[in-house]
Amino acid sequence: MSVVNRLAAHDSYRLTARKKRRTIGDWSLLLIVPYLIAVFIFHLGPALVAVIFSFSKFTFGRPELFAAGLDNFVKVFSDPVFFRSYGNVIQFSILATAVGFVGSLGIALLLALTRDQFGSVARSLLFLPGAINPTVVGLIFIFMLDPAVSPFGFLFRAVGWNATTDFVSASNAVVIMTALRFFMSSGAWIAIFYSALEGVSQELIDSAKIDGCSPWQLAWLVRRPMIMGFVWFMIIQLVAYNLQIFAEPYVISTALGGASFIDRYWSPNMLGSFYTLQRGDLGMSAVVSLSQTVISITASIFVVTRTGAFVTSTD
Repeated sequence: MSVVNRLAAHDSYRLTARKKRRTIGDWSLLLIVPYLIAVFIFHLGPALVAVIFSFSKFTFGRPELFAAGLDNFVKVFSDPVFFRSYGNVIQFSILATAVGFVGSLGIALLLALTRDQFGSVARSLLFLPGAINPTVVGLIFIFMLDPAVSPFGFLFRAVGWNATTDFVSASNAVVIMTALRFFMSSGAWIAIFYSALEGVSQELIDSAKIDGCSPWQLAWLVRRPMIMGFVWFMIIQLVAYNLQIFAEPYVISTALGGASFIDRYWSPNMLGSFYTLQRGDLGMSAVVSLSQTVISITASIFVVTRTGAFVTSTD
């Protein structure tokens, strides 16, 4: 075959391969259509409705679109319980984000060091809460801490805890909720971090071992920096998730019954629920939701632009 014929055959092969890639790419775009539809219906759609409702007036639950102007914003921002609810959530978010980050990453690093049967059992136990509905996990947590019904009740009674109210109070509520949130959500994050750690190049790990890295140095100095994108993504998720806290104070309030120190305005989500269910004012509730959205988006932009963890190379 002449050089000209070989070049022509090579060009034909490249053109055919390019057409195949384009066809595969076109079909792959169709696969995300159901996801985009779900995002619009369950995320963008409600967000747009919240924006409209925030400027609307509600009379006996019936909306008068764009009739309120900025009145809903003025009423919510002048309500002292609005800022009190955010004060509670900010305290909770700082502690819960730190505990969730350190705890989940630390446990994942420890699991990455284990390769025996004990490590396999530990992974199964630690991943398990991530497969259960968070509210159910919260109820299990309260059940385990109730001296009257917990299988460890005899230990609690031995130290003087005869009822849930003996160790759950207004002074340590944030700590209890942080423990509850970690118990509810850590399983999924531990699984994500562990999978990311296991995805680190084996060649890089072998090179570090040859250079004399101990297991701890291998985990902290080699594997940890390789998954920082996942870590910062977790921070973004935790900020948004913690701002929307509802299940934990509600579960604790229900467990305490009449002795509960948690009011219906404890968190912004609970305040928004009060505006909706008690006052029938979806406009004020929408303002609360928008405030959470603005804070979450601002935190996300800050993390993405300032950490450098999401920069992609064009080389």
